Amino acid sequence: MAELPRRHPGARGVALDWTGWEGIGMASRGSIPKLLTEAGIDLLPAPLGIAWVARELTSGDAAEVVVAGSLGQMLADGDLLAPEAAARWLENAPGPLAGRIERFGLHDGLTVSAELDPARQPFLADHRIDGTPVLPGVMGIEAFAEASRLPLPGWHLEAIEEVAFLAPFKFYRDEPRRVTVRVRYRGLGDRLAADCELAGSRLLPGQEEPVWTRHFRGRAIWRHEAPAPEQGAPPPAPEGPVISRGAIYRVFFHGPAYQVLAAAWTAGEGLVGRFAGALPPNHEPATLATVTPPRLLELCFQAAGIEELAREGRFGLPYRIDRLRLFSPAAEEPGLHAVVSPSGPEEPVDAWVVDGSGRVLVGVEGYRTVERPQPVAPDDLAPFAAMRSTQ
Repeated sequence: MAELPRRHPGARGVALDWTGWEGIGMASRGSIPKLLTEAGIDLLPAPLGIAWVARELTSGDAAEVVVAGSLGQMLADGDLLAPEAAARWLENAPGPLAGRIERFGLHDGLTVSAELDPARQPFLADHRIDGTPVLPGVMGIEAFAEASRLPLPGWHLEAIEEVAFLAPFKFYRDEPRRVTVRVRYRGLGDRLAADCELAGSRLLPGQEEPVWTRHFRGRAIWRHEAPAPEQGAPPPAPEGPVISRGAIYRVFFHGPAYQVLAAAWTAGEGLVGRFAGALPPNHEPATLATVTPPRLLELCFQAAGIEELAREGRFGLPYRIDRLRLFSPAAEEPGLHAVVSPSGPEEPVDAWVVDGSGRVLVGVEGYRTVERPQPVAPDDLAPFAAMRSTQ
């Protein structure tokens, strides 16, 4: 009822959620009042309840109102999800990062975890910084999408907003680690917002209890309808030197599964990166579908990284994203390009993945980086610098 005015302007609806009434109705019969009292639940005195109903019906507001005193054990933060339901959710929405449902609490929301092993997962084995496997930011985003969709069958992911990469999730000594995603839901008009955080724990020397670290956070936006397609311009042709895949990955640390760029070139003040295609599997089992297209997001990240190297000689790692926009369908296919918009020094950039006709598959808005401490060797930097020096 509270949703009625949003869908039908001019209509008015109000939803009243009340507790058990004192002296009226089912809650006043037999042993029910005693059971409710023992559970810490206050009954609603009839005169007060009647006055409240009259006020809400005549106020003209369209809302949902809860009328209650103490709700006692109803507000206790137990697990609201039966094991059978949890198993059904996972069966209906399998994914490489949705391993098991830990709990679904009234206050702390949904908690999902997965054990990840660099020896089994290409996205870890081929994403190493200084030899240590690091969870790719795009797979952290995928973890948000997989976890938050579990109770939302039939809904569509529109965007992921306010993404922050707070600390790298490292797999020390190539040992497996458990990734934990916590999700809290809230209404957003006709959409649903899922505030997500990705965390991990480690038992450090001298500590009796594991130390938890929050590594990533972001907000997934879900809607009933699939996002409308968006048409852009076809990717521009090269206007200067084309940097080769070999030159790119002499600087970038990515292994075969994450060498998503075949080549890159400048176009006006922006930059274009061509998708490599025919890549090894991103994850195992490879038959599990992802919610997002992780390596198309990675294509945007790496193309933006080349633009930053060419413009500033700076190797940036993902730090923050204002908004990721997803369009259906968004799958790896031949002929895709990432187009990076121009930006000033230390300003965020936008990047879009488009096909040969300009159809937009993925949009990354407000992408910011943090500089990697190790400088790039001058000889390795030279091909990137040449991209701008010829303009």
